[in-house]
Amino acid sequence: MKTILTFVSIVYFSAVFSQAQTIAPEDAAKHINDSITVCGVVKEVHFIKKNDTYTVYLEFGDKNPNEVFSVYISDDIRKKSPYDLHTLDGKNICILGKIKMRGKKPQIILYKYSQIQK
Repeated sequence: MKTILTFVSIVYFSAVFSQAQTIAPEDAAKHINDSITVCGVVKEVHFIKKNDTYTVYLEFGDKNPNEVFSVYISDDIRKKSPYDLHTLDGKNICILGKIKMRGKKPQIILYKYSQIQK
């Protein structure tokens, strides 16, 4: 019984620690496949129109194509935005999520707006 409680405690505190860790956008590439919080200034809110849909990238570090990290927002999620996404331009925000690679650059995919902490 004690072994099970110890194991559960280790798993719980590991999960809490990984959720609590915060990094800068420049360090995102060192944390691929980690669920983590990335905090920094949005350098550009980049809309891309394809047919009748818009995808959005929140670019960090610099504007596209020189960004060091980005947040991908699909058209379906964009349409559910509780605020104008342009208002994030120049703001210091935090994004919670799993870092993946998009080409040669790290990104987090936004699934819900609670991932953004302003």
